[in-house]
Amino acid sequence: MGSMLNCGNPPAPFWSDCQDQEEEPMFKMSLESLANLVQENDSDSLQSFGGLPGIMAALQTNAETGIRGDAGDLYHRHKAFGPNLYLEEQPLPAAIDGFYSLALKSLKDTTIILLLCCAVLSLVIGIKRNGPVEGLLDGAIIFSAISFVLYFGLICRFIKSRIRRRRLSKNLKLSCVVRHGKMLKVSDSEVVVGDIVFLQAGNHVPADGLFIEGNSLFNLDDGFVQSRSNYCKNPSLFTGAKVRKGNCRMLVVSVGKNTERRQLMRSVSQINDNQESRLQISIDNTNSRLEKIWLSLTLFILVVQPFRCFLSNSDKRDDCHNTDPKGFKNTVEDLMNESTKLVKKQGIKASGLVAVLGILIFGLRDGLPLGIFVSFVYASNKMKSHGVIVRTLPSCATIGLVTTICTSITDDIALHHSKMADLYIGFHCIKDVSTEVAQKILTILQDGVCAYASCNGQGNVLCYWAQQVLGIDTVEFCNKYLDLNKSSCGLMLRKHKEAGSVLHIHWHGELEKILSMCSHYCEGDGTMKTLDEEKKAQLKMEFQKIESNGLEVLAFAYKQVNQEVEKPEKIEERQIGKDETLKPLEHGLIFLALVSMKNPYPPEVKEAIQDCRASGIAVKLLLDTDVTTARIIAHYSGILRLEEDIEGAVIEASDFRKKPEEERLKTIDKIHVMANTFPSDKLLFVQCLKQKNKVVAFTSSCIRDCPSLKEADVGVFMGAEDQSKEDADIVVLNKNVGTIFTIIKLGRCVYDNIKKFLQLQLTLNITAFTVNCIFAIAKREVQLLPFQILWINIIMDVLGALALAIRIVQIPGESSVEGAGDPIINRRMWRNIAKFKLQTMVHLYWNCSTLSSLCDKIITLKKSAAAKIQESPHADSKIFLPTGGRRSGLEWWQYQSTLVLRTKRELPA
Repeated sequence: MGSMLNCGNPPAPFWSDCQDQEEEPMFKMSLESLANLVQENDSDSLQSFGGLPGIMAALQTNAETGIRGDAGDLYHRHKAFGPNLYLEEQPLPAAIDGFYSLALKSLKDTTIILLLCCAVLSLVIGIKRNGPVEGLLDGAIIFSAISFVLYFGLICRFIKSRIRRRRLSKNLKLSCVVRHGKMLKVSDSEVVVGDIVFLQAGNHVPADGLFIEGNSLFNLDDGFVQSRSNYCKNPSLFTGAKVRKGNCRMLVVSVGKNTERRQLMRSVSQINDNQESRLQISIDNTNSRLEKIWLSLTLFILVVQPFRCFLSNSDKRDDCHNTDPKGFKNTVEDLMNESTKLVKKQGIKASGLVAVLGILIFGLRDGLPLGIFVSFVYASNKMKSHGVIVRTLPSCATIGLVTTICTSITDDIALHHSKMADLYIGFHCIKDVSTEVAQKILTILQDGVCAYASCNGQGNVLCYWAQQVLGIDTVEFCNKYLDLNKSSCGLMLRKHKEAGSVLHIHWHGELEKILSMCSHYCEGDGTMKTLDEEKKAQLKMEFQKIESNGLEVLAFAYKQVNQEVEKPEKIEERQIGKDETLKPLEHGLIFLALVSMKNPYPPEVKEAIQDCRASGIAVKLLLDTDVTTARIIAHYSGILRLEEDIEGAVIEASDFRKKPEEERLKTIDKIHVMANTFPSDKLLFVQCLKQKNKVVAFTSSCIRDCPSLKEADVGVFMGAEDQSKEDADIVVLNKNVGTIFTIIKLGRCVYDNIKKFLQLQLTLNITAFTVNCIFAIAKREVQLLPFQILWINIIMDVLGALALAIRIVQIPGESSVEGAGDPIINRRMWRNIAKFKLQTMVHLYWNCSTLSSLCDKIITLKKSAAAKIQESPHADSKIFLPTGGRRSGLEWWQYQSTLVLRTKRELPA
């Protein structure tokens, strides 16, 4: 049953060549029309093609029996609509041939070539100066080190390719389809347009399609915060969505590169996994500049040392009559140790054991120094305690450079209607209007809210809440009533189809004023009760608690009266003021309800957004809702302040899409909210921000926003959806907006610590290398041995980076925000490095000169003291004197100190 799985390649063409000669079926729908149908996600667009039956007929399929499914049918569907390939833009690397190709690429690296030249030169000079045995041994050690440097990165890249291949193989899934009336299991890559796919809990949608039917429990985790309850109205199902529960049948209409996700991915600038972040590019650029400095110094030594080796006096010997060891050999050792640190491992992104070996053995990962890698690892572990998973390590620092956050709909930002207001009828708070409120009372309350809208405008929060919770319809209200008279707080109405003597009076306003006008109140079940002074006091006391919390409270009252029938002409002829008409009706009202408007968002959401804005980060809201809803969300969440709600702050996505590119770039900074957006609009918005050199973070919980997550400098996915994790840099598992500002603070600390670490490391290495160069050229004793430099680097790379990584600083203000593409080492840092280097060199030179003269004096005292010891009858031990060889000043000082102590102990009293 089914066919064999294949790793991201097209299904094997099991049809014969003669089937290509068969008459090709005429599919009556094009690729473009099918793709647009899914993207619009609207039942009206579906009906324009004759509904699902019309589309199935055009695709020559059936809801019960599916497609014909033979070899010829599959061949023609592949030819007309393409295969369902998700990995076609990410070809799998060859497992064996790639090893040798990677080796050839590594050998082309300029640093490796330099090291090989140095090794050959060291081998030749070593044989000449020290003999073939020692020269060949030194050469073998150097060539072994270079081979290790070369093959370590090569093996890491090879292991990484195997891990990636294994991961992609695990991602292959099976789908249940109906072909020729039979249920088959095929791989997702073999699904074709026209297939009828059965989806159950835990399945992923294999391609873009249309909902046919499903049970009442069917729920799709497609990232829409407010789950779609009517899939017949919005029938589109998008690639990668996961079925939470229930089951359904869907019609496949777009596959492979024609799906919405793949179409947008083709326009994303960062489409492969190996694409480096902007921060990493900045670090690499800095390393490239430093590499040029190192190469210049190295070439200078290569020019000077051969002249010293071949042109120097061959009879020059040290105090012990040995050949001067301060020749080319030791300098080349210093050079090799320094140059080895230049080697970079491009693209190494190992994980698990490979990452641990990288720290212990060579100390490089992702082309970054070990110290930066240690900072990233510590920061990622720190973020994990906040419910955050970091998928790309450089994003730990890039998130701290963000200047603009574009957020789509998330759980925290979604507008939940039940949280917007509390409804009180009588003395009770209503939780469920459909079950706790009688239909008669609900109808009167609906009319009262519509009356309020007619007096104060419809674009307010109360009307939006009433539309969603109470189900008001302002259009139907206007068609049902004739507006006779109104004021700012009251409205007198008469129904078109009702007896002319019945008038409906609606009042709204402050609680105390409305209560003074009422003589009765109603319960939720429609019961009318007398409202005396005692109950008025109880209501005031009950609702004062609500008003004390700073919430907006609005009371509604109602009264129905009978009046003598008058002709409309007489009503128009009466020139009575509005207040005079309603004044006799201000008493004897029925207290209907009280609505307490409140902020639907918890304080943490608004505080997080305010903190982001206070730290110099602009927050943009990109929603697929209408303009009114988007504006309400922006106001309540703090993204759009009242003084900022000017022309151009809230726009339609269609208006932004139609603007020319230059105008989009000019107006994008003024935009705070964009409504009615498609995924392509969000992607365009992010690309425009990046064109203006903004560092963009995009947050979303919808799988349709994966291209925008990929395009942004930092893609933050709010949730645990596996498909979106592949495109996100950071995953926030707790879906809390406040967590984003927390990781931004940590990111800024990481970036600040990285700069301090680089300054410290560069000061150390440049000073050490420069001091050795100067002392070597001046034929002085080389003060810093290769082992000492290596040991200091190991300590600084691990412990120094870790010490800086755990350092928490206060988040910088708005003026401290820097771009990810700017040089990570600025002019001020270069000045500090130069100052510290000069100080260290002067200090080291002065101390070494003083110590050298001191050692000479101690040697003279040592010889005389040793002679006395040998002549003394109390001497019962031997003293071993140095017979030659090179010692650093520190070693000589330690040796002489030990000798003095032993001399004092052994001399006779």
